[in-house]
Formats: sequence, structure tokens, C-alpha cells
Amino acid sequence: MDGFADAWQALLRLDVLLDQATAHLGAWTYAAIFLTVFVETGFVVTGILPSGTLLFAAAALAARGNLAFWPLLAGGTAAAFCGDQLNFAWGVLARRSLAGRGLPRAIKAAQLDAARRAFDKYGPMTIVLARFVPMLRSVAPLAAGLAGMPGRTFAAYNLCGKLPWTALHVCGGYFLGRIPWFAKHFTAVLLAAALFPFAIAVARTLVLRLAAKRPER
Repeated sequence: MDGFADAWQALLRLDVLLDQATAHLGAWTYAAIFLTVFVETGFVVTGILPSGTLLFAAAALAARGNLAFWPLLAGGTAAAFCGDQLNFAWGVLARRSLAGRGLPRAIKAAQLDAARRAFDKYGPMTIVLARFVPMLRSVAPLAAGLAGMPGRTFAAYNLCGKLPWTALHVCGGYFLGRIPWFAKHFTAVLLAAALFPFAIAVARTLVLRLAAKRPER
């Protein structure tokens, strides 16, 4: 519980932490941000990292002149793309050499099943859509690798998903960061940005369950 509480406090003070990192690390702050974005999906089990929120907060600081807009946009896109490519590679490796041994305990079978159902419904577009759904983000590339999706196909859809995802967070944070009201209520807005994807995922689940229970006419 202490670890969760510390992580929650860090999220609420993300702007302060980024300010401190910029003051002490200088340009290396970009490396820390991009590493976090990369690791979130790159190692499958690190999906709890708030990469989108981090980019959003960093872009808001860029609006104040602490960081730069274009490095965040380009570097964030590259880091997210490479993270999913590594995630996909784990799936390919598992398919080739770990068949029949089962999944590591840290990978939840329910999440992987959800990713497979999404592939059945949306096909390769799942790679694009999954980036915007926290529950699928860290397992969709793995599922694609396990399913034998061609590497070029995955890379193409991967890039198509990362461009709008990164632009949404970086551009949104940058333009909102120039509004005085936003700067005054930064913590509240940041918290809303962090919880919004989860709220969408929960709402979608509830709608699907209600639709499934509705009697056919």
C-alpha cells in the first residue's frame, strides 16, 4: 500500500517533479521521459507507468518554456513506437520458443483474452485502438506476436497508432498549458487526464454488458 500511495502522490506532484528534474538534469530530462514511455509497454508487465500523463505534463511545462515542444512530440512518438515493437518481439519469441509452457504469472490471462477478442472484431486496427485503452495497451502487441502477425504489418499499424496518441497528449498539454486557468488548477486537470482513459474503458464495458443482457425482440 505504501508503494501505491507514493506513486499516487508522485502523480499529483508530477509538475513539481518535472520542474525539479529539469533543474537538475537539464536535457537528460527528455531521456527520462522517453525511457518511461518506452518501458511502459516494452516490458509488458510495466503497463502501470503513466506515460500519457507524463507526456501531457511535460508538454504543459514546455508551454512555460521549461522544455521544448518538438523534441517531446518526436521523441515521445519514437519511444512509444519502439516500446510496442519490443512488446511485439516478446510475443514472437514466446510463440517460437515458449509454446506450451504457459504465460508468465505477471501477464494476466484475462487481459490477453480481451486483446484476442479485439483482434477477432477489429483485426489489425486493434493495434491502433489499443494505444488509447489502458487495459489493452500492454498486451495487444504481445497478442499480435503470439498470433503470428507479420512484422511489417504490425509496424505499420503501430506507427499509425502512435502518431495520433502522442499528438493528443503533447499538443493537448502544450496548448492547455498556455491557459492561466489550467496552470492554476494543474493538479486537478492532470488527474482528470490520467483517469479519463480508464473512465472510457469502464463505460464501454458497462455498455457492452447492458447490451448483452438486453432481451432480443
